[in-house]
Amino acid sequence: MSQNPLISVYMPTFNRVQMACRAIDSVLAQDYPHFELIVVDDASSDETYDVLTARYAAEPRVSILRQTHGQGACAARNRAINAAKGDFVTGLDDDDEFLPHRLSSLLAAYDDKYSCVCSAYIWDYGSVKKTLYAQQQTVSLAELLDLHTLSNQALVKRERMLQLGGFDTTLAAFQDYDMWVRVVAAFGPALRIADASYKVNVGHELGRITNSPKRLDAHQQFVAKHRSLMNERNLQNQMFYRITMQQQTLSLAQVMHLCRYGLIKLKVRYYLKQRLARLSQLRIRLFSKGLSGLFKK
Repeated sequence: MSQNPLISVYMPTFNRVQMACRAIDSVLAQDYPHFELIVVDDASSDETYDVLTARYAAEPRVSILRQTHGQGACAARNRAINAAKGDFVTGLDDDDEFLPHRLSSLLAAYDDKYSCVCSAYIWDYGSVKKTLYAQQQTVSLAELLDLHTLSNQALVKRERMLQLGGFDTTLAAFQDYDMWVRVVAAFGPALRIADASYKVNVGHELGRITNSPKRLDAHQQFVAKHRSLMNERNLQNQMFYRITMQQQTLSLAQVMHLCRYGLIKLKVRYYLKQRLARLSQLRIRLFSKGLSGLFKK
């Protein structure tokens, strides 16, 4: 393999042209030059496709494809991966951004003994930014089945993604989690590096209903799909995750029982958050709107 292999970046988009342009520009600003970006418009009903094709017509590293009818983000990702020419692939969501050293830092950390490489990432609420998982760690399958700690994007050999059939289009949610579980199960532990190079913009998503029936059904489907890989600890921790999605209140005794299966800080934090729900709501509002936003209706 070349010392400067081609990296193919796949990005689905739908009806978010301004955000998509910001995401594309963050890829074009990479300090690693040998990449291609494949954007798949999932049959947007607005001007997304026309704007993107016009704006990036003179940029040979950017390809804009279009689905004739909406098939979802996973189908769009799979189409891009199938069209890719790179030795490696990695993804970007259209509302997120790469930092300029994203590709170079992932490639520098890559080793064939790992199934894939990901990084810490920045959670941008708008007024406040948090860096998550800012510790380097080799993540085993057992650890990954406890909790999704890899982030939603990783650098992986394209041939591995193709061998596994790409993203599962039958899942309504947890598609990235499912993908990395299958990658790690097939090719060994993953590496997460501490250097954050991916920014998740969540300020516009604070109204999202994370405990929707569709998401809960998808989680049940995810657990059933990987049940044969899970031990009792994994199942208990997946049950805890489901509790958090449903925002159930736990008693101290229930929390103590769940702490027997690890993830103690996460579970204690959830227990305290439930007890201090009002303060938690103010905290999220502060992160999103800043101090002045606390006093506005």
